[in-house]
Amino acid sequence: MTTNSLPPIVPGPDDDTATNATKEVDGDEVLDADANDDLIDSADADRLAATDPDA
Repeated sequence: MTTNSLPPIVPGPDDDTATNATKEVDGDEVLDADANDDLIDSADADRLAATDPDA
């Protein structure tokens, strides 16, 4: 039996394939301009827009 010592590759926080519509910047949740529109959860963006119109 062999084990893989390498961790799986995951997208970084500034990766264009991000699936989160928001990210945290200086303690505030803002919309992530780098997020891929086809992959993000639009409800996440809608919640932020409803609670913080300046995001």
